Amino acid sequence: MKKNNWLNYAGFVYVAAWIIGLLIESGSPAPSAGGATLLAYFTAHRQSHMIQSYLIDGVAGIAILLFTSAMVDHFRKANGASALLQVVLGAGIAATSLSLVQAGFQQALSNPDILATDGSSLTTILVLVNQIDTFKLMTLSVLSGAISMLVFGTKSIPAWLGWLGAVLSLTLVIGGFSFVSTAPVLTYVLFASLPLLLFWVGAMSVSSLRIDERDRSRTDIPVKAI
Repeated sequence: MKKNNWLNYAGFVYVAAWIIGLLIESGSPAPSAGGATLLAYFTAHRQSHMIQSYLIDGVAGIAILLFTSAMVDHFRKANGASALLQVVLGAGIAATSLSLVQAGFQQALSNPDILATDGSSLTTILVLVNQIDTFKLMTLSVLSGAISMLVFGTKSIPAWLGWLGAVLSLTLVIGGFSFVSTAPVLTYVLFASLPLLLFWVGAMSVSSLRIDERDRSRTDIPVKAI
């Protein structure tokens, strides 16, 4: 199997990690819930939250970098060197780095020593996680926006995925402000951005895999001797 083929499967890993993680635990309280409420929740959900953070921030964080590498590889073959490829790669690295930092903070929420405090430490950690999430969403916005521009420029992937990525890019920016604003509409946009992101990553992976398989089948056709 070619290198870019297995890298494309990282998109499916990203989607699966998010879905499984959300099924394990959902509805965790906001930092404003208060120290006592946070302490009771994370004490009762210590193990499930730890597993969820491994999946959503750890596994998915690494998977988005591999997905980015697959996209860079695909578009480099389609159009050669491009400044946008550096933007895509930089955004992917930034998103992964922020996600892994989040994973570290999320694991702290399951630390028995922190759970033994009055709950103020939990509030601080959750605020930090949300602030990091704002920046991560911005990097994912840059990632999807730059890839969409490459889709339009190279025409190597169906144009509708480029339009979907452009909508996703805008949605991620708007949704990211929900962590610094109490406007309900921003929260609604944030909730809508996640399924849109997962669908786009999965669809891009499927499309890229199909193109790789098609190109490989063409090169595997034997040439008859004259």
